[in-house]
Amino acid sequence: MSWDNVSDIKNIKIWTDYSDSTQGHLFVNDNHQLKVNVGISFSLKSGTTEGPTEDEVNSALSLIDNQDSGPLKYLTLSTEGKYTQVYDPNHVQSTPSQDSNSPEDGIYDFNFTYWLYSPTNINAECHSESVALRLAYNINNSDGTTTAIVKETSIRGNYYTKTYVSVLCYPAKPYGMENENRTSLMTVKTLVSNATYYNAHYDNSGDTSYSVAISIDDAYFKIFYLDGAKEPDTLSTLKPLYISFYSDSPMWDHVNNAFFPNIQCGEKNYTVTAAVRSNLSYDSYYQLFDVDIPINQKENQIIFTAVHTDVKRTGYNQACNHYQYLMAYDQFGNSMYIVIAFSNNDSYIKSVS
Repeated sequence: MSWDNVSDIKNIKIWTDYSDSTQGHLFVNDNHQLKVNVGISFSLKSGTTEGPTEDEVNSALSLIDNQDSGPLKYLTLSTEGKYTQVYDPNHVQSTPSQDSNSPEDGIYDFNFTYWLYSPTNINAECHSESVALRLAYNINNSDGTTTAIVKETSIRGNYYTKTYVSVLCYPAKPYGMENENRTSLMTVKTLVSNATYYNAHYDNSGDTSYSVAISIDDAYFKIFYLDGAKEPDTLSTLKPLYISFYSDSPMWDHVNNAFFPNIQCGEKNYTVTAAVRSNLSYDSYYQLFDVDIPINQKENQIIFTAVHTDVKRTGYNQACNHYQYLMAYDQFGNSMYIVIAFSNNDSYIKSVS
């Protein structure tokens, strides 16, 4: 058996992708994950060339509590998920964990990656924990018996090389409205000057289109994922979720529409095609015109669109305001429940929790 040829561990280390690789920072929100790297090499007995396989080493390694060498108390192993950004409490570093370009690459015979998270049901008080390594395997003796070999890099462990990472845990970040003593969301309404208007059914003028972006009002945290959102290639013609109007002469109505493309977060360029209406009746008589609105979506944005037009009296207008209820997440998996109530001013946000 290949373990029989091992005389000792040559070198062993555990580290993170954080700028101080002996530390990791983790939100306790059931989403955020910390990537932990492990490297190990072995010295073989004289005259032997075959050591353990990668699978054998992987099976022999485990993560343990650095203080008492027992199982991890507040951290749980998982597979790689969506929210793996490196969190920096100083708000400098925020990059995806990478499987390559580590400064430790090439030093070890074997490299392994572990993903840790801290479930709220076992760490409601956000305790931190240090993580060390255990290597456990069996060797065969000449008399036919086996000997269990266990080497631990924890403070109380029996191996002389002490290597561990300290994982600092933080409560889930809360989001809210302005003046709620939480990081707030903001709305930015931008004129879209290159929209295309066509299929008009009425005399109208003053057609104006806008991009309305919801984002986190913070340079470090970003809206990263929107539940139920789609990619731009799934878009079809949108009907308004909001219609308002007012009249200031016997002939003219001033009509405002708002639309929600429901496009997934991230930098994207796409075109929203919308049917501008004064009434949600399926009778095309109330469709004022169609418009193509080019959108340049940035990271940290949820996009809505809005259209204003001045139209000769249609004879039948009906206002509507269909609230939108959004569940979004920042790059670390902290959630925000956003209620959108459309209006003609610069803010669509009714509440955030």
